[in-house]
Amino acid sequence: MKIRTGFISHASVLNGAPITLVELVIELARRSDSGHCVLGIPISGPLLKKYDLSRVELFRYGQGRFGREIPVGRPRIRGRLRRILTDQKISLVVANSLESFRAVEAAADLGLPVIWLIHELAAGYRERREWEEMRSAAGRADRLIFNSRIGASQAGLLGEGMEAKSRVIYPGISLDRPGGEDVFITGNFRAGKSSPVLGAIGDICPQKGYAELVEAFALIARRRPRARLVIAGRLPEQFQSFKRELDGRIRELSLSGRVRFAGEFFDLRGRLEEFDLLLHPSRSESFGRVVAEALALGVPVVAARSGGVEEIISDGETGFLVTPRDPAALAGAVFRMLEDPDRARRTARQGRRAVEERFSLPRYAGEVASEIRALQEMSKNA
Repeated sequence: MKIRTGFISHASVLNGAPITLVELVIELARRSDSGHCVLGIPISGPLLKKYDLSRVELFRYGQGRFGREIPVGRPRIRGRLRRILTDQKISLVVANSLESFRAVEAAADLGLPVIWLIHELAAGYRERREWEEMRSAAGRADRLIFNSRIGASQAGLLGEGMEAKSRVIYPGISLDRPGGEDVFITGNFRAGKSSPVLGAIGDICPQKGYAELVEAFALIARRRPRARLVIAGRLPEQFQSFKRELDGRIRELSLSGRVRFAGEFFDLRGRLEEFDLLLHPSRSESFGRVVAEALALGVPVVAARSGGVEEIISDGETGFLVTPRDPAALAGAVFRMLEDPDRARRTARQGRRAVEERFSLPRYAGEVASEIRALQEMSKNA
């Protein structure tokens, strides 16, 4: 009898962790040896519009009254998931993200084997009111899988002895070229090679380093007055005031019309090809999926040394790394790329090869599948 594995996403939006999980599930569902893949998401959202999940069983667990979403950290999510996992006859659970600690609890309550895919740096969660519950959940999980060495190095924060049941599996990136007819940069926004388009992708929030990015672009614009900067990403409600501060600073630096906030797009990976350079000035990252996606498409990258990104990019070979929170260093690396396009193209080609070797989706799915099988066998023999 084939195992029924329940994969639980903490969100239905087009962010790194949910995308990584959904692409993993789709890849596993293609394999004859992976059993039945059952995906749980809080509510319907962009993930369901973007991906073909026809080969995956699906359930929603976060729908409240009047269609409102119940926050996944609420205690009642634990009971709701217990009931669903039982009804769905789930035999093993893969919870995705630290935010999915209720899924870990629910699986452990039922005595189900549980793997926890952790996409965050644990240190950033110590001030959360649910922190002790997250630590308790880690103690009940059978396996902790981190998406980078820097992430795994913080396993001890989740409790004593966590390192013994932890391992690193780098996320997988699709190497297919994107399709579609929609155009990301429109009109005269990209006027030619003398007008380089610099892009950044990620939620509009301080952690992504956008304040420093704007300062760096002011330096770039002095020498490259026709350069343009596109910042694409979701604007969470709690960062509305931060966005207003960025807008004010852009006006002060006389950059209005040169910096564009493009909003959230359905296929950001596909739009990466429109950038001459991807800039990733994030202050802290457990991995940096968009960096690997850019390299997979042959887009040159300049990024801050922000944790997991240093495990993706080899400085000077597959991209450039700079000190976080240093606009001058970021601008300097951009100038090196723009003034030596042959080197930029060379680093992009080498970056593509590195992604093919280390971050392919089939490799990721194979390693996760091995963990699932091993845990299943342990459970049988217990």
